[in-house]
This record gives sequence, C-alpha cells and structure tokens, in this order.
Amino acid sequence: MKLYVAKKIAYSELLIVAVVFTTLIPYIIYNMGYSPAQLFHYVNITMLILAPIGFLSLFYFIDRWECRPIEMLSFYLERRLEPPDDIMAAARVRALNLPLVHSTSILIRYELIVLVDCLYMGTIGGLSLKDSIRLGIYAGVGLAIFPIFSFFLTERFLYPVRQILAEKTKTVRVDESRVIKINTRTRLVSILLASVIAPLIALGELVYRRVGTELKVLLGDASFVQPVMTQLSNLIFFVTVVALILAAGIGILLATSISNPLAHLMKVIRELEKGNLNARSYLISNDEIGVLSQSFDRMAQELEKNRSELEDLNRNLEFRVTEKTQNLTRAYERLQLSNQNLAVANRELEEANKKLKELDQLKSDFISIVSHELRTPLTSIKAFAELIIMKPGMAMERQQKLLGVINSETDRLARLISDILDLTKIEAGKLSWHITELSVDEVIRNSIASMQSLADNKSILVGIRIEPLLPALVGDRDRLVQVLTNVLSNSIKFTPQGGKIEVTARFVQTPRPQIVVSVSDTGVGVPDEDLELIFEKFQRSGDVLTNNTEGTGLGLTISRQIVEYHGGRIWVESTLGKGSTFTFTLPLDRVWNIPDEQRPARAQI
Repeated sequence: MKLYVAKKIAYSELLIVAVVFTTLIPYIIYNMGYSPAQLFHYVNITMLILAPIGFLSLFYFIDRWECRPIEMLSFYLERRLEPPDDIMAAARVRALNLPLVHSTSILIRYELIVLVDCLYMGTIGGLSLKDSIRLGIYAGVGLAIFPIFSFFLTERFLYPVRQILAEKTKTVRVDESRVIKINTRTRLVSILLASVIAPLIALGELVYRRVGTELKVLLGDASFVQPVMTQLSNLIFFVTVVALILAAGIGILLATSISNPLAHLMKVIRELEKGNLNARSYLISNDEIGVLSQSFDRMAQELEKNRSELEDLNRNLEFRVTEKTQNLTRAYERLQLSNQNLAVANRELEEANKKLKELDQLKSDFISIVSHELRTPLTSIKAFAELIIMKPGMAMERQQKLLGVINSETDRLARLISDILDLTKIEAGKLSWHITELSVDEVIRNSIASMQSLADNKSILVGIRIEPLLPALVGDRDRLVQVLTNVLSNSIKFTPQGGKIEVTARFVQTPRPQIVVSVSDTGVGVPDEDLELIFEKFQRSGDVLTNNTEGTGLGLTISRQIVEYHGGRIWVESTLGKGSTFTFTLPLDRVWNIPDEQRPARAQI
C-alpha cells in the first residue's frame, strides 16, 4: 500500500504557483509600470532564480521533513510488513499536523523569496525604495493567500491517509500533546478572510489607478487630481476596513453557528465516554448537523437500552452464578462431611480391625496357653493315676507321693480355671466385691505367710519393712491378698535359689493420700520391651510355649484390675539380671458406692 501524500502536496503547490504566475504576477507587473530594464531584471530574478529555488525547497522539505514519518509508514505497508508502534504513532501525529506545518513552510519560504526579490530589485534592478516597498506589499499580501489554500488542499489529500492511519493505529498509544489543535471557528474565519482580503485589495488598487489615470487625462492638471485621489484613497481604505470587519463578523457568526453545535456534540460524546449514557445533544436543525445530532441521540438511546438489557442479563447471570456457587459450596461441604465421615469410619474400621486382630491374637495366645497349661497337669494326673491303677501293690509311701503330685496338679488346674473366671467376671463387671475396713499390715503378713513355703523351698529370704501406724484402708481384703499373692508368686518364680525378696509399705500425702506397697526381688529381671506387656492378658516375659516357668499370664492382669478398682495403679521397675520392683498404690480418699454392699465407706486418715 503506497501513500502518495508527498507527491499530491507537491503537485498542488505547483498548481497554485502556476495560478499565481498567471494572475498575480501579471497584475503586479501591470500596476508597477516597470521600465524595460526593470522588467528584465524582475523576470530574471523571479523566473530564473527565485522560482527554481522555491520548487527545490518544496521537494526537499516535503521529502526530508514534512512527509518523512508518513513515507516511512508507506515503506512498511508497501512491503506488507507490520510497522513498529513508534513509526505508526509518529505518522499519525504528522498526518494531523501536516496541513499547518506545510502551510507555515510555504508562508516562510515564499515570503523569504519576496524579500530577496525586493532587495534585488532595489539594488540591482534600479527600482526606487517606494516602489520596492510597494512590490513587497503586493507580493506579500498576494502570497499570504497561498498557505491558506494549501492548508485546506493538504487536508483534503490527507483524508484517505488519515482513514488508513485511524485503522492501523487504533491500538497504538499516541502522545496527543504533540498534536496541534485547530478548531472549526478558526478554520472558517481564515477561509472567509482569505477569500475577502485579496479581492478587496486588488479591487481597491485597480479602482485607485484606473480613476487616477482617467482624471489625469480629463483634467490634465495634477494639482486638481491630487485632492481627489487622496479622498478616493481614504474612501477605498475605509470601504476595505468596513468590508473586512463585516467579513470577520459574518465569518465569526458563520463559524459559531457551525462550531457551537459541534462543540455541544463533543461535550455529549465526552459524557458518553465517561459512561453517562443518559447524555443527549437535543439539537434540531435542517442541515447535516441536525441529522447528525438526531442520529447520535438515537444511537445513545440504543446504547442505553442495550446497556439496560445487558445489566439485566448480568444480574440474572450473577444470580445464577451465585445460586450455582452456593449449590457447589453445599455439595462441596456435603462431600467434605462425607469424606470426614468416611475417614472416621475408616479409622473406626481400622481400629475395629486392629482390635479384631488383637482379639484373634489373644484367642490364639489363650488357646496356646490354656492348651499348654492344661496339658501338663492333666498329663501328670493321668500318668500318675494310671500308674497307681496298674500297680495296686505299690508301696504306700510311693503311692502317697504320687497322690500328692496329683493333688498339686489338681490345685494348679483349679488356680488356672479360677484366674480365667475371675478375669471374665472383672471385665464383665460381675465380680463380687466385699468392701470393708482393713489393715494393710495384716494383708501383707497374711500374703507372705501363704507364700512362705514356696520361698523356703528355694531358700529365698522374704523381708518385711512396713511403716508404723499406717492408716486404715477401705477395700476388698481377699482381692488385695490376691494381688500380693500374685506379685509374690512371680517374684519367687523368677528369683534364683538363695535370693531375697523385700515387701515395703508406706504412707504418702502427695499427690493424694495413699498407701504405697512395693515388692522387690533379686531375680532375673524383666526386659525393657516387656515392662508394659506383662500386665496384659496372657502376656509373660519370654516365649509362652518355650518358657518353662509355670503360669497363665493372667495373674498380673487380674492384679492390675483389682488395684485400679481400688483407685490406684500398678507398675514395675526392673534391671535385667539384677531384679525387679513391683509397686502399687491404694488411695485412702476413694469414694465407694456399690449397691450390693451394706454401706458406702470412705477411708478416714
């Protein structure tokens, strides 16, 4: 795409110069009354020197400065390349400023040419000073019309170019401060004055000279002609000034009648740009501006209607989006709740599964322990009973020994079954409790007395260290004896021959009033990993099936249940290979409220 702006402007200037040389120059020559020598010099300086200089400066300024940004844009468009933003912005600014820039360039260039022409004619051409000034006035005023016509011609040539630039540069940021603003009023007044000044001056000069020539021919005496010419000159000056004032007034009125509606339209457009779609021009006239105003008002009305419909659609859309968002939020919350419930259910399922595994393990352990513990005494009982039956003549001493073993194994089975039944009753909450006031000293001594024979069989020394004046305790005496018996039994089992066991009891005030009972031994000790496990059901230190020590693994479990029922706790401290210390507490402030007992009781300290 080629933008032929420079060539069009150059050709238009050449056309105007040709019109000047066919009208203005002959008029100046005729009115100046040049002599042949002066006419030669004038034609020489004007046609041979100044006119070529004007034409060369025309092409130089247009190509190198005035139309340079537009020509650079044309270079890209002609090759179908995407112009840079800075070139498009510069071309747009120059396209807006070019009419005024080119008109100013013409005025300066040709007025300089007139000045050089006057200086040449006054020095070399032999023209008097007065005639040189007249020449400058004629040429200057005549050429002053040239830039005005050039301004509007340039704008006409730039009209298609500005359309192209408006499309190409609609997304380009342009510095509007570089654009020279010219309002419509100035344009119209300039056109009117330019079209009036030149004809008035030319007509006045023509009338002045023509009347002067006729008077000189008729009167022949210069003394009579001069006053008349002076009056005629004043009259021509007065008429010219009045005509200029009238032309200026008419131009201002004309410009105002056009520019005011346009300014009002511009103000309404600014309001629309700010978002005020209620703005209207309300201009009524029968010309193009009236049609434009009515079309503009209808467009604004349609825009307002469309915006109202769009706002309704937006509100409806927002309502729907809000509704959908709320539905999604509720669905998400339900999903989160379901996930939480599922997670809780999963955890409960995992815990239940874990408990099932533990129960399954307990069942396996129970079966293993019971089968192991029952098989051994039953085997012994059956073997010794068969031996007595098979040998009826057995010595009485031998027979009594075998019957003693059978009795011992029977007691062992009874203890096993009793432990299982006690644990079952405790866990089911059906164990009978006999709560009375008791003495811890008595409980300890009776428990040691019942286990003394077992300790003597292994030469184990059992010591007692009880704090004097221990307060009385409320609890189940038999169950507490069972606790001490189980603990002492374990200590005797795991204490080697010739060891030592010590039972201590003391009263402590903090963290609560309670009696602390400890059983210490010099046995094999308990590994650290088994310190917590030995209080669980069917748990013993070591392997259940390979450990030769008798027991079901229920004694310490039952002991813990009894102690906790009395409001205390039981634990073990042990050093492997050096011994263990089993300790349990019996609080004195335990409040009893059991329906089956005769009365509720609380220990008094």
